[in-house]
Amino acid sequence: MWLSIQIPRNAPTGTWYKKIHIVIDDKTYPLTLRVAVSDRVLPPPAEWQFHLDLWQNPFSIARVHNVKPWSRAHLEAMKPYMRMLAAAGQKAVTVSMIHDPWRGQTYDIYQSMIRWVKKKDGSWQYDYTIFDQWVTFMQEMGIGKVVNCYSMVPWNNKFYYYDETFGKDTVLIAATGTDAYNAHWRPMLADFAEHLKQKGWFGKTAIAMDERPLADMRKAIALVRSADKDFKISLAGSYHRELSKELFDYCIGSGEFFEEDIRQQRKAAGQITTYYTCCVEGFPNTFTFSPPAEATWLGWYAAAQHLDGYLRWAYNCWPATPLTDSRFGTWSAGDTYFVYPGAATSIRFERLIEGIQDYEKLRLLRASHGAKVEELLKTFQISKLKEVPAADMLREAKRALNEL
Repeated sequence: MWLSIQIPRNAPTGTWYKKIHIVIDDKTYPLTLRVAVSDRVLPPPAEWQFHLDLWQNPFSIARVHNVKPWSRAHLEAMKPYMRMLAAAGQKAVTVSMIHDPWRGQTYDIYQSMIRWVKKKDGSWQYDYTIFDQWVTFMQEMGIGKVVNCYSMVPWNNKFYYYDETFGKDTVLIAATGTDAYNAHWRPMLADFAEHLKQKGWFGKTAIAMDERPLADMRKAIALVRSADKDFKISLAGSYHRELSKELFDYCIGSGEFFEEDIRQQRKAAGQITTYYTCCVEGFPNTFTFSPPAEATWLGWYAAAQHLDGYLRWAYNCWPATPLTDSRFGTWSAGDTYFVYPGAATSIRFERLIEGIQDYEKLRLLRASHGAKVEELLKTFQISKLKEVPAADMLREAKRALNEL
């Protein structure tokens, strides 16, 4: 059983008691809940500084709720899920700007939110209707600090579009940096930049890639800059020092580290610097078989490394029957989603939020208790988890945190 308690922001300090009753087989078991309310108050989630980036999949919601993608019923079905995500402090909108950017690694394929049409005269036309609808909807839900558009460098080098000459959808296969690749992307990037400026979204939209080789990233970045030098670019992948200045949003694996001078430079430039976990890491992680405390530990690790937050590749990429089997393909169980159909939460999602709240507490306390906070965070090293369970590490750290 998981019991959540929401403390009103204006609740008086002190100790509160509440009777709760658990009914099992017609028998009632009364329990007394004791809640100690302190005089410290966290800002509301929209004001949290922690940069949470859990990738959303609207197409999974359409399937599970049996509604037409982007219909009014689809938008209504998505509201409780995205409100939950906003309440966790989510900052980024996940956009699929091409069809299937991740080579079918999800049960529900990401469809393009932009319609690419090659006209009979060889020119291009781009329909942003769904893209605009999605970003607007997410902003209404309280999510929209960053709009990450995936991907110029998909895992299979395939780019789908509608060809008017042939009257059907077709596909271009082109490696990054080739003439065919550049001819396909340059007009789109220029048109997209103009559209974003008209919508007022250019300053927060990034052309996003994930886990792509350095050579491909350099070619893609050069092409983006040729279309508009002010375009923001993001990457979730391996650390390359030489890319740091180019990337507005840079997220690296938990086993890698930013050098101190690079981290400071990025902070001074107002860039976003985070880390992620995936199937590579046995721990810490958020699989259905991971110790739940590891989800909370992730926020503490971000604080210890002076990072802005955490990314996980998916919030709701559900397999065929997510309520009974959390496995999908070769991915570890639970790798593809945090929450369940019906907008049902999970203990690992709640524990992740707990870690984000702890991060915010630590951030606020650094101003008055900087040395003590840094001492608290010394223990939070991944190598330490081989010897000390996350729950034990957190128990001692939280006790010390609550004393500050």
